[in-house]
Amino acid sequence: MYWRDRTLEHGTPKKRALGALVRAGREPGLIAYDGREAVGWISVAPREQYAALLQSPQYRPQDEDDGVWSVVCFVVDRPRQGEGIAGALLDGALEHARRRSAAVLEGYPHRSKKDNYMGHVDLFLERGFRVVRQTATRAVVRRSLDTAVE
Repeated sequence: MYWRDRTLEHGTPKKRALGALVRAGREPGLIAYDGREAVGWISVAPREQYAALLQSPQYRPQDEDDGVWSVVCFVVDRPRQGEGIAGALLDGALEHARRRSAAVLEGYPHRSKKDNYMGHVDLFLERGFRVVRQTATRAVVRRSLDTAVE
């Protein structure tokens, strides 16, 4: 919820706001399950739903493209980290965005920290994303959704 509404306090206010999005029929992200156990989460949605992202000096769009979706957050249950769950979530996000007619999926991964909440650049590059610009610590990466991974 950080990228959607910076006025929300941590904890209950963010949980309530996320619940309100779901009850309104929006899909703010995807959950990874192992059987009945939730083991991970990815926040993926049309870029315009992330108001703070649109205003960020580092990540705000430098294009006027339509159909751009963004990945802004990964959460993987700590004991399950290193099992490929983040990659499975990103694969799911690619398919989810494609099925909803997104033209491009964009991410903002860290260039050195492998355990960063916005992902690591290698995770995205392995799935055919390309770096379109860099900040001090992150890359802005994009992948067209009308082509297969090379």
